[in-house]
Amino acid sequence: MDQNLDRLLTALDVAPHAFSICRVQSGWRMTFPVFKVLTVHFVLQGTGHLRVGESDPLPFAHSSVLVVPAMQSHWVGDAEPAARVGPAAEKCELIGDGLVEFTAGDGSSDTLLLCAAVSAPHDAALGLFDLLRRPVVDDPAASGIPASIFEAMRSEVAHAGLGTQAMCQALMKQALVTLLRGHWLSIADGSLLTAAVNHPRLARTVAAIIEQPGAGHTVDSLASLAGMSRASFCDHFSRTFGQGPIEFVQRTRLRVAARLLDVTDLPVLAIAQSIGYAGSRSFAKAFEAAYGLAPIRYRDRSKCP
Repeated sequence: MDQNLDRLLTALDVAPHAFSICRVQSGWRMTFPVFKVLTVHFVLQGTGHLRVGESDPLPFAHSSVLVVPAMQSHWVGDAEPAARVGPAAEKCELIGDGLVEFTAGDGSSDTLLLCAAVSAPHDAALGLFDLLRRPVVDDPAASGIPASIFEAMRSEVAHAGLGTQAMCQALMKQALVTLLRGHWLSIADGSLLTAAVNHPRLARTVAAIIEQPGAGHTVDSLASLAGMSRASFCDHFSRTFGQGPIEFVQRTRLRVAARLLDVTDLPVLAIAQSIGYAGSRSFAKAFEAAYGLAPIRYRDRSKCP
């Protein structure tokens, strides 16, 4: 299983985008609106609780990583009923290099968080974090994330300036990959993410799809690779990933194509053939259905007129 997971982590992007620093005074909690993408809070100082939606508050400590699924409101801080409430947007200021500082209370840093949004690099992509439906608060002692990563984050936050955002994002990515690779393998919380990572047979098929998206994958070939019957494989795959195996193949292929259109000048036909399409017409039709733009227009979307 470890080898399969390593292959998945290498192939699937984990792309945190640092956007804020949150300071929560003791006796306060900070509320956040619904975000369309998954949110991650790195606890650089202090203790408190995380509550997502109507779920029970989860305690966290220094060096915890708090993972909040997309499309769910949440708060962090004091769980006591008498705690004062400060919406994140109520007290905010730009502190440097694109980072915003949110404050709940008088500005003291009893609890200090570095916050990021985790989104797929392309709209039609599917990453491991997209499977998460329940909040997660990791155990710092079990996550395997080196303390030096949190120390480096605190140093960057304390001296925010040119390069802070890029450095924090690099540190966050290292922390998240470590968390996925080490800690979540042992969690049996029933989340879709855990099911995806802890299903060795499905992991083999997903790794094969991602590593060779242009191969002639079929339901039968993937079921054989998983060592399962066709019906059992389709059922397990659909329940774990929320889509059928061939749809997953299609999305993976188009994700690779979107990346190639972004970073290379390869002809559209060459890209189409590299991911398993016989010609550019069928590829263009599938790509436009997924991304809303024909491949050429997608490539040109960010170019200056």
